[in-house]
Parts: sequence; C-alpha cells; structure tokens
Amino acid sequence: MANHATHDGGVAVPPVKPAPDPVDPGSSTGLVGSRSATKEDSLSVLKALAEASAVFVALTFVGGWSYLASYYKTFGLNPLELDIPIPVVSTIAIYALYESVWPLFVAGALIVALAIVARRSRGLGRGWVVAALGVLLLTAATAGVIRGRQIANQDTLADSVNLPNVAFASKLKDPEPSCVDYEAYGSMDCKLLLHFKGTYYFFLPVPGAGVGSMNLYVLSDSDLVGVHVQRGLDQNARVE
Repeated sequence: MANHATHDGGVAVPPVKPAPDPVDPGSSTGLVGSRSATKEDSLSVLKALAEASAVFVALTFVGGWSYLASYYKTFGLNPLELDIPIPVVSTIAIYALYESVWPLFVAGALIVALAIVARRSRGLGRGWVVAALGVLLLTAATAGVIRGRQIANQDTLADSVNLPNVAFASKLKDPEPSCVDYEAYGSMDCKLLLHFKGTYYFFLPVPGAGVGSMNLYVLSDSDLVGVHVQRGLDQNARVE
C-alpha cells in the first residue's frame, strides 16, 4: 500500500476498513441457517418415507389383487364385479406373500444385487431403480396368482376349514342343493364363499382332489327366511 505525503512533509496513512466479524453459530444469522438446514433434512426424510410408502402400497395392491382375482376366478366369479376396498386388498397381499415365502427371497436377492451394483458404480441410475421395481411388481403378481389358485383348490374340498359351513331357510318351494330347504334349515354340508351386496355365494364341496365337480349357487337376501353359519375347527363334524 503506497503512502502519500502531506503539505507539511508528513505521511498520510489511508484509513483501513475493519475486517467483518466471523458469523457466530450462536448468533441470529447462524441460528437461521441451522434451522433452514434442519427443515430441509426433515423434508427430505418425509419425501423418502412418502416414496417408500407409495412403492409399498403399489406392491401390496398388485399382489393382493392378483391373489383375489386368481382365487375367485377358480370359483367362476369375475373379480372386477367385486368392489373390494384397497386396504383389504393390501392386507391380503401381505398374508399371501408371507405364506408363499419365495417372493421374500426374491426381494432379498434383488436388494443385495442393487447394493452391489450401487457400490461398484457409485450410485444407481434411474433405469436400475425402474427395473428393480418392475421385478418386484412381477414377483408380487406371480406370487398372488399362484397362491390364490392353491388356496381356492384347497377350499373346494370337504375337509377344508378355511370357509364356514352354511345352511339356508328359503322362501322358495323348490330349493337346491341339500343345504337349502323351504322355510326350514337344510343340512350343513355347503360352504359359504361370499356374501356380497345382498347375495350369498355358496357351493357343495367335493370329497377329494379331482373327484366330482363343483357348482356355485346364488341366493339373495330377499329369498331367505334365515341363514345358519357354522365356523370353527369342528365345523366339519356335522358334514356327511
């Protein structure tokens, strides 16, 4: 810095501006910055949770719907006509995936593979993420279809305890099958599949796998005097 001479021969020293004080983390400016960073971290956590929840709902819905569609199609019902709530579908999917077991191994192997790829490539691209989600959706749908068909085939048998036994007292004078009688309860040898929108869906179970054929019967609430439903582990005790 150059010095300038004055009229009397002295040296004039130019004024020097003081350096700005460092920002104290405890000051109001540092506090605002800290709060802003904390808010951004909270929003990022909430965003990650929302994305994970969306993926979970998608997987459970696909798996649950595949399970229900496969199950009711085995009995000759169109699942599109059944207005089943999404929470029920998702809950059924969790049970179906748990019972199937193998989808859990597929998901675990996929997670391990993605972790290895992420470590070697220093991050995952959008294509890898989309491919992984596609594999998980396909796995959930396949597991639902297979498990739904298996359970449906088991429920058509007479010794199955998944579905309750049912007998009807009907207003119809020529009722069928044997579990339906005119103004009196029939025998407890039918299985109740579904009660939906004022309609009972039931059938006579077959004695064994590959033995006989199954027919699905329908009765509306307006045609009935009463309904007797038997549940529990001993429900087959009265079946002949």
